[in-house]
Amino acid sequence: MSKRAANVKKSSVQKPSVQKSGGQKPDFQETALAAELRDITPAERGKVTRTFVWILVAFVAGIGILVATLAVQGKAARDYGQQVLQAVQASKPSENASYGLKCVTALPGPLPRGILDCDVTVNRGKVGVILQAEGDKQYRLGEQ
Repeated sequence: MSKRAANVKKSSVQKPSVQKSGGQKPDFQETALAAELRDITPAERGKVTRTFVWILVAFVAGIGILVATLAVQGKAARDYGQQVLQAVQASKPSENASYGLKCVTALPGPLPRGILDCDVTVNRGKVGVILQAEGDKQYRLGEQ
């Protein structure tokens, strides 16, 4: 074996130092040799998989809660609109008149949470209710 081959073999066995003296940064080759790949154990792989599944489940549950909340709020608004509609229809509006009024006039009390405005329209005896909700949503009940 030549001297050069022995030196190459010897240097490949030695671990390079990560930091040189004097505060200089290590060479690229030295850091590449120092960083070795490690094997991921089945226990680590299982832990990562469980974490991923929990994050996924939490995301889906959050979306489900958001949809359920919006559905409940929409149902409360429609129920209030139905009550206003029935109250106005109970007063037997004239088929010859057309007019509009606020819901709180027809059915005294506060508006449901999330409802910004509520209008009742009577057009030739046909009653319609328009509810303006947060987020530029609108619920229309009755005949328009």
